Amino acid sequence: MSKNIVLGTVQLGLTYGVSSCRGQTNKVESEKILSYAYRKGITYLDTAPSYGSSESIIGDFICSNSSMNWNVITKTSNFKSRAIKNIHADKLLKDFELSRKKMRQENLHGLLLHGCDSLFYPGGEKLLRAMEKLKQNGVVKKIGVSLYSGDQIDCLLDNYCVDFVQLPISILDQRLIKGGKIARLKAHNVEIHARSIFLQGLLLLPIKDVPYWFNPILETLKKIHIEAKKRDISTLQLALGFVQSIDEIDALVVGVHTVEQLREIVNARSICVEQDDLSYLSINDPAYVNPSNWKI
Repeated sequence: MSKNIVLGTVQLGLTYGVSSCRGQTNKVESEKILSYAYRKGITYLDTAPSYGSSESIIGDFICSNSSMNWNVITKTSNFKSRAIKNIHADKLLKDFELSRKKMRQENLHGLLLHGCDSLFYPGGEKLLRAMEKLKQNGVVKKIGVSLYSGDQIDCLLDNYCVDFVQLPISILDQRLIKGGKIARLKAHNVEIHARSIFLQGLLLLPIKDVPYWFNPILETLKKIHIEAKKRDISTLQLALGFVQSIDEIDALVVGVHTVEQLREIVNARSICVEQDDLSYLSINDPAYVNPSNWKI
């Protein structure tokens, strides 16, 4: 059974992705993407105040298409302070209200803490309490965190209760599967949204177009293309189908620059690719599977 697709919208508000040669998606194309997504039953949107004009574009589109019923997930600021104080919790609440106004929504489906480590600094519980207040007030349905590592998952589950998380999983990055971390999340009844399925488009690039930074893992990237060809499917179908086959995953977050890219994802959403024999396509080095470490 195919999982929920969550449309990531960072491309609508910023120039984003290693494979992007178009720059930021223009407003006309953004509206086409949103219209097509809704027609195909994709009603979940993932955005953030840090995604440039994304929230405003979403708000304008929703206002012009009031019959559509969207489930919008946004994020908090990424708090850099090593000690969380009341002013940070107040900022979280004010930022959420601004996001609601930009998107012209009385309530949102979800709110994610953008920087999970903030919870583990002194006073970090203030942030979650502020999010819980929003949930109690009925302006957000689910609260959670954006995660990056197995250690963060352990710290989260040892100290807090959340409704859902967003985390990176791909055919190249299988660390959270092998380490049993997503199984532990599911044992705590946490809803799991997988992001970075295509690693900002890296997995879909022709080998000749892969940036020099990835030369140390070029052979593994080639193997992914060879595996797709062997199965007579596209690299996109292999990458999407792999994550689609993971039982613990509830939703897949995907971002696109064009309607054509979204159409290809929609057409591939029913494909499942068993993961048991594909561990040879994964790597563990954060330098290559965590985009924040890329030097390109």
